[in-house]
Amino acid sequence: MKHLLKIWTINWVHFQNPTKEELIDIGEEYDLHEIIIDDIVDFTTQDKIDTYDNHIFMVLHFPKYDYANKRYKSNEFSFILWKNFIISITSLPSNNIEKIKEEYLNETTDLEDPEKYKISPYYILYKIIDAMYDKTLDILTKSNKDIMALEEWIFDQNWVNKKLLEEIMVKKRNLVFLKHNFIFQWELLTELQKTIEKFYDWQLDLYFEDIIYKIDKIDNNITILSKNVTSLTEVYNSLMSIKINSILARLTVFTLIIWTLTFIVWIYWMNVKLPMQEWNSAFYIIVILMIFLSFSLWFAFKKRWWFE
Repeated sequence: MKHLLKIWTINWVHFQNPTKEELIDIGEEYDLHEIIIDDIVDFTTQDKIDTYDNHIFMVLHFPKYDYANKRYKSNEFSFILWKNFIISITSLPSNNIEKIKEEYLNETTDLEDPEKYKISPYYILYKIIDAMYDKTLDILTKSNKDIMALEEWIFDQNWVNKKLLEEIMVKKRNLVFLKHNFIFQWELLTELQKTIEKFYDWQLDLYFEDIIYKIDKIDNNITILSKNVTSLTEVYNSLMSIKINSILARLTVFTLIIWTLTFIVWIYWMNVKLPMQEWNSAFYIIVILMIFLSFSLWFAFKKRWWFE
């Protein structure tokens, strides 16, 4: 799917989920270097930036949540920037792209002097990256709330809960994905900031310093959340061990009581002369003795070894 937006002297062409044949046509139509064509045809998980004589090629990856599978997928963003032209390509739909396009359409309606506004391919690139980072920070804020809810859920459980364990593992897996997704972007953005100076006269340092700050914030938040999930897993395992030990203690006490009663019954099965054998009330006395002994053992074990 192709979208063309003309912003004064700037052309922005966006392609959403193009086919391999369409990507090859894009390369031929805009006379792209064969290396760029190979990179946009073969989707990769590697972020990169390549500088050519009159344009920049850049690949970034951002997470997109798959609600059906409760996991993040990698949405690859490819950018080719000239002085007055930008091509953006995404492997999956992105609402932020559409929002930025709408902003430009609304802002440029009544402009008298477009030079007062940040209308350039490089500023458009900044807007896209900034929007994706803001979205990621919102994701991490929600993840933090989810982790706090899981912590409360853990302490409300009396036994192993498969759904709870699955939720913890899903959070852990997704945070590992996010960590891997952004691990190299700080260096790449620093390089991009230096590269843009060669192509564009306006000072955009402040803007790109802002997104470098955001990638640092994202990395720190992911690290903290990962530690919280790991700690949550350890707490869950510890609580389950305590509960399992408590169950085993109860079973042990129950077994000892049953064994004691069985031993008494076994004695009176023996074909030998035993106390109270001739008594008419022997049976009731033995039953009462066994009941008394059972409760005595139960209270004794509970007071000393019971796990509450």
